[in-house]
Amino acid sequence: MLKMNNRNKSFLRLVIFLGFVTLLQTGCSLIHRVDAPVFEESTFTYSPGKFIWHDLVTSDVAEARDFYGQLLNWTFEQRGRYTIVKLNGKRIGGILDIQSKSLDRHVARWISSLSVPDVDQAASVVLSHGGKIHRGPEQIGDRGRVALVSDPHGAQFSLIRTENGDPGDGPIEEGSWLWHELWTNDPIDSANFYKTLAGYSEIENIDSYLILKVDEQPRAGIRNLFNKALEQRWVPVIKVNDVKTISTLAKQLGGRVIIEPENPDFVDQVALLADPSGALFMIQEWPGINDLEEE
Repeated sequence: MLKMNNRNKSFLRLVIFLGFVTLLQTGCSLIHRVDAPVFEESTFTYSPGKFIWHDLVTSDVAEARDFYGQLLNWTFEQRGRYTIVKLNGKRIGGILDIQSKSLDRHVARWISSLSVPDVDQAASVVLSHGGKIHRGPEQIGDRGRVALVSDPHGAQFSLIRTENGDPGDGPIEEGSWLWHELWTNDPIDSANFYKTLAGYSEIENIDSYLILKVDEQPRAGIRNLFNKALEQRWVPVIKVNDVKTISTLAKQLGGRVIIEPENPDFVDQVALLADPSGALFMIQEWPGINDLEEE
């Protein structure tokens, strides 16, 4: 679980420049035209409430590949306008190339995909609670059934029911997805919405930080959006072994370090980064034996 004190909250004002970044609906919809299978292995088991896939939407794929490849040792497999992201040979996400004449600025954003038992039913929940459906629900080849949505407060994410099952829980490798955090101006309302949407069995409150759980398994966190100028969003967290080293490298590669990893109050070092095109993500050290165990 990520922790942040008042001192570091002030640094988040630096990301106000990211608030203008609007993900064009035309670009969003292209995610769901990709029919590549999500994972190599077929588990035929599912983990509702777990974020299982991540797509970076950007207008500069070459720049993204160079940045994340050097920063996190990711490798890539090109499939037309879609790039599959791999870590140690395993698929962990994708990069989508936005090509639009109407694009007047470099747009980038990570879109996380939430596993649900029934995409159509979940989409109905989104609408009934005041959210939006940007694309779908629709069946996309071997990927499964998907829908691109925004929650009632505007945070974008994707609903997915994979064709061949979700990946199981287990040790998390360096460079892979560790956690997912929602920034919202109404944490309680957001938590209740996601509980209804994805069937979380428990909402744990630790110092006003809400943790969504399924059968005692932590799946995501929710924190208050402490600056009204910031956009409400889901922010993915990537596990690294040395936050300071990765943060320094991110700067060298053209990224930004929004929150520096120099806070002694952190149990495990954490930093908020933006890639060269402005897509936000966090990095965190997690040395525990059980990667999925909360602090």
